[in-house]
This record gives sequence, structure tokens and C-alpha cells, in this order.
Amino acid sequence: MMQDTDAWDWQSEYERLAAQDAARRLDPEGLGALATAAYMTGREDDYLSVLARLFDVQEAKQDAHAAARTAFWLGLTLMFRGEPGRSGGWLARAAALAKNLPPGSAVHGYVLVPSAESALGRDDPANAQLLAERILAIGEGSGDADLAAIARHIVGRARLAQGDIASGLADLDRTMIAVSEGRCSPIVTGLIYCSVIDTCQSFRIYQRAREWTTALSGWCGTQPGLVAFTGRCLIHRSEIMVLAGDWSAAEGEADTACKRLLEGPAAHHAGPAFYQRGEVLRLSGRFGEADEAYRAASRHGFDPQPGLALMRLAEGELQSAETAIRRALVAAEKPTERMRLLPAAAKIALAAGDLTDADRYCAELGSLGETHGSDAFTAVSAEVRASLALARGEAETALRECSRAAGVWRRLQAPYRLAMVRLLTARSCAAMGDNETARGEAMAAMDTFRNLGAEPDVSAAEAVLRAHTTRAESPLTSRQVQVLRFIAKGLTNREIAAQLGLSGRTVDRHVSDILTRIDAPTRAAATAWAVIHGVITPTDPE
Repeated sequence: MMQDTDAWDWQSEYERLAAQDAARRLDPEGLGALATAAYMTGREDDYLSVLARLFDVQEAKQDAHAAARTAFWLGLTLMFRGEPGRSGGWLARAAALAKNLPPGSAVHGYVLVPSAESALGRDDPANAQLLAERILAIGEGSGDADLAAIARHIVGRARLAQGDIASGLADLDRTMIAVSEGRCSPIVTGLIYCSVIDTCQSFRIYQRAREWTTALSGWCGTQPGLVAFTGRCLIHRSEIMVLAGDWSAAEGEADTACKRLLEGPAAHHAGPAFYQRGEVLRLSGRFGEADEAYRAASRHGFDPQPGLALMRLAEGELQSAETAIRRALVAAEKPTERMRLLPAAAKIALAAGDLTDADRYCAELGSLGETHGSDAFTAVSAEVRASLALARGEAETALRECSRAAGVWRRLQAPYRLAMVRLLTARSCAAMGDNETARGEAMAAMDTFRNLGAEPDVSAAEAVLRAHTTRAESPLTSRQVQVLRFIAKGLTNREIAAQLGLSGRTVDRHVSDILTRIDAPTRAAATAWAVIHGVITPTDPE
């Protein structure tokens, strides 16, 4: 049953229809509406139960078309839940009923959908595309908006998997326009939103992922009582927030997603939420909490790689990191899975001094990039090439690759990724003997890391600064050194003036002059300079 999804109060709708059903058995149309409301409020078991009742009623009325559609949705939902036995039974019923329907019936398209999805799942996108194009022709010929949208989005995903990025994105965009304009039923709308965003994230098409995640959030926000899809929506929002640099909010979204998905009918869906929580915690340096999150992801059937391997590397457990990432690569067959793992594998190999493996991973990234060349994936590949070039002593090549990556991350407004490239740029400049530029790049990276709360990377940036800063006479006066020490303790200009018995205007001038003399853009950068140059030490008294 098609319904307007704008500002729909699903909880009230479910309660109203459930009360009517308890008082007097609902007719088929009412049962369809009750099933939809049950699904949208997160009552998936009730949804399946109501659909089974609806199927019995439709079969008794010998309404083969309606019964086949209902059997399809039962089978598809059970397939997504990981129940192949029950799913196969219902899908077989749908196929048997479809045989007795006219050739132009939309049901003939619906019964092909599981086969198209299975072809994508076993990495056979060419066959998936052929099946989906047949489904699309049936959907458009029968005027079934849901079927046409489902088919077109499978065509788009299949084209992306074959490397036809432009055509694949065009198909996905057309599909998203259809669902965002309310042409599809509520359940199909939510399923396609989540599937398209998942696809964009998998292929590192972050601009589209950000755009459609915002649209999904808006759609969810207009519907009181909506529970379905909101867990996945929160994971996507967290991923986008990490990219955009809002890590506190990203952690909150991931936490809520974990709780919401654990309360759902299929707890294994919570695995990606726990992994995302682990990623935010790892980047922040809270390794103990991240370890718990990664373990929870694993318990719920989601492999916590490459995040766990990268954390082990940061903890100094190189052998553990190498073993974990190699095992994950052995199990990864799909291009999108390998795209997730290879950058981490190359980083770990370089840390181990294994240039042979690092070069092999880099070459595979290059091959994948030729087929699946999204902007972000191009930037990630450039970072890996830069790191490998630097390890080989090819600093000029490293700098060129850093420049390519930095341009993409600036365009995507991804501060953490840009800061990581700037730190790599600093190392490359230092390798060429340009210590002044190296210090500037490292300082800029450190400032971003501090703002984000990326504590492990703050330490890495400080190490680069220390390694490439010569001990020279301080450019500051003794009074300015005093002021800088108070800045490092977090005092405001007014508080410093009170401590030194100076006027506020005098301290303002001192602070401005300090930042100019040491070329520090912020007070935090000035503090870092003070540590590096020995103006203050961790043991200085408060």
C-alpha cells in the first residue's frame, strides 16, 4: 500500500491499527497498513506475522498477484535477517504463484530481485546488471514505482562494481530522486536510502554519501515513532561526522546506533555500529575502550578490520597487526572489501620495513583505482604511494603524491585526512632538507590533531617537530618567555596580566608579538613550540 511518508506518525498509526485488528479482524488493505506500521516502528517480528496472515487471506481469495507480492516481501525480509531456510520457502511460493500471472505482471520482476542481489553478493556484477535491467523493464512497463526503483538501484550498484562510475552514479542519483520525492512506499524508500549510502561509502564516494545521509536524516526526522532504518542512519551519520571532524558528535551517534540495533530483531546488525564506535575511540587514542568496541563488533559477526590492526600498530604490537591484516586480506574477495583493507596493510608493511609487501599492496590499490577511481580513493592511493616513495628515499615523488591527496581532502572538507597528509608532507620536506617548511606543515597538522582530540597523532606530529628543530637562541625576550609559560598553562591574557602585575594591553601586545616571532597561528601551536624548544617542560611547576 502506497502511503505519503511526510510527517507520518508511525507509532500512532501502529497503535490505531493494532487496536482495530484486536476489535475486529482487519481486511487485506488494513493488514497491509498494519504490517507497514509494524516494520517502520521496529516490530519486525510483528511485521512478518501480519504478512503471513495477509498471505493466507490473499491465497484464500485466490488473489495470486497480491499473494505473490506478500510472499516476496516475507522472503526478502527473512533473507536480510540471515534466515535462508524460511526465506527460500517464501520466495519459492512467490515464484510458483508468478507462473500463473500474465507476462506483464510486476510480480515477475519482484521474483528476480533475490537473484540479482545474490549475483552482486557473489561478485558477479555483469549478471546482476542483466537481471536488474530485465526487472527495470518490467517495473516501468507495469508502472510499479517500487519495483522500478529497486531495479534501477541494482543496475547502478552493478555498474559501479564493474568500474562504470559515471553511469552507476547516474542510476543511483535517478533512484534517489524518485525515493526522496515520495514516489515509493515507505519500506522501499528506507531500504534504498540505506543501500545507496552503503554503496557510496564502500566505493569512497564521500560527497554522495554525505548528501544522501543528510537526506536520509531529514526523512527519518519527519516521521515520529520511526525506528526502522534509524540505526543504519546513525552509523552513516557517524562516519560522515568523523570525516568532517566532529568526533564528539560521531561518538554519540555510534553509541545510539549500538543501543538501537541491539534492541532490534536481528542483533547481528549491531556489528557495524560497534565497529564505528571503535573507530572513533581509536582515533582519539582511547585504546582500551576501542578494544571493547571492536570485540563487540566481532561478537556480532562483523570483522573489526582494519581498525583493530591499526590500533595494534599504534600500540607497538607490530606482529599482531601484520597477522591480523594478512588474515583479513585472505578472506576479502570483493573489490570494496580489499579497498578498505589495502591502505592499512601497506601502512603496516612499511612500519615493518617490508617494502616488497608494501609495493605489492600499492600496486593492487593502483589497479583497483583504475577501475573504481572515486576522488577519495584516489587520495588514499596517493597517500600510500607517497609513504612508499618516502621509504625508498624518493622525497620529490612523495611530495607530488601528497599534493594530489591534499587537494582532494581540502575539497571534501576532511580535516583529519588533510592533517595526516600534511604530516607526511612534513616528513617529505625534511627528507629534502627543507626543515623550515617541514616544521610549518607539522605545526599545522598538530594544530588540527589537537582540535580534533587525535592524541596519538599529536604525539606523532610533536616527534616530527622535535626531529627537525634545531636548538637555537630563543627569539623571545625573558618577559615573553614568562608570558608563554602562562599561555601554556591555559591562562587568559587577563589572568596573565594579574599574575605579572602588567596591564591587559601590555599582555595583549606580548602575546601578539610572541605568535609573530615564532610563527605560531594559535596559542596551542605556541605551546607546542615552547615544548619543542625547551621553553617549558612537562615537569615545570604549576
